[in-house]
Amino acid sequence: MDASKFGCFVADRRKELNMTQKDLAAKIQVTDKAVSKWERGLGFPDINSLEPLADALDVSIIELMKSERMIKDDTNKDVEEVVNDVMNVAKEEAEEKRKLIIYTVTITAFLLSVVEIILSFKWNSGKLRLSGTIPYTAILPGMLMIIYGLLCKIRGRQTHGVWALGICLLLVPVILYGAAFLICAIFNS
Repeated sequence: MDASKFGCFVADRRKELNMTQKDLAAKIQVTDKAVSKWERGLGFPDINSLEPLADALDVSIIELMKSERMIKDDTNKDVEEVVNDVMNVAKEEAEEKRKLIIYTVTITAFLLSVVEIILSFKWNSGKLRLSGTIPYTAILPGMLMIIYGLLCKIRGRQTHGVWALGICLLLVPVILYGAAFLICAIFNS
């Protein structure tokens, strides 16, 4: 793909649809600076932005990638199906990466909560004591996951249970801390 040809195609098609760069950017959830960069031939959109860009410009992905309008026929449909399949695979891979990151953060946060609570046990005069408050580091990951879920919701993206994970990450340290407090009470009695 030629960047300047691509940029001219995007700019011409955008103008045909009476859209500003800002309008187009809002439709595909990028900045107007990114649209300007593409139109000036200084770069290309991310692969995950191609389908929304094609939809916003009311062209096929093939037309967008070739940077020219085409006459529809059966050959074009076959090629477009292949491109759509590739786009779907790219989206699924990106989604799997995101899920892996979320699960890794969740497991790490849980383990850190357990370690933080274990470290809050202290021996004092032959008795087992527990610090008086739940460590902030134990509940911070839960708050961050809830904020992330809120941002996903605002951006119109799927949350994939981030809310539930965030709430669990808030509740688990509280429950663990309560259990630790009971252990201290039983141990010291």
